[in-house]
Amino acid sequence: MPGTLIRQVIYAALTLIGFVWTNYYLVQFTIATKGEFTATNLLNFDLSTFIEQVWANPASSFIAVDLTIALLLVITFIVSEGRRLKIRLWGIYIALMFAISFAFGFALFMFVRERKLAATAVSDPTA
Repeated sequence: MPGTLIRQVIYAALTLIGFVWTNYYLVQFTIATKGEFTATNLLNFDLSTFIEQVWANPASSFIAVDLTIALLLVITFIVSEGRRLKIRLWGIYIALMFAISFAFGFALFMFVRERKLAATAVSDPTA
């Protein structure tokens, strides 16, 4: 049980970090493209400029391709683990990876998965 608690704390911390750190750069992008960060400017997010900048040079393209492949692997993992462990609303974590950030959605899924595994181990010590 201590190992699972440590993993839960790590996943919770990474969820928070994944939200804050990625959104810091989203705010910076919004300021750079809109002049200031407001809810209106965020709702009018310039997706085409964002995508253009993701592919702006070979270094950022490398990261984009690497993360795209990782995203596809993680989606496969979330679908299979979500079904196997009967995690409620497992698809929401996939949506969060696109709506908030890959780091946030995946870390949150891993946190929920770890809690589910811990609960299963308590209710069925033979598992």
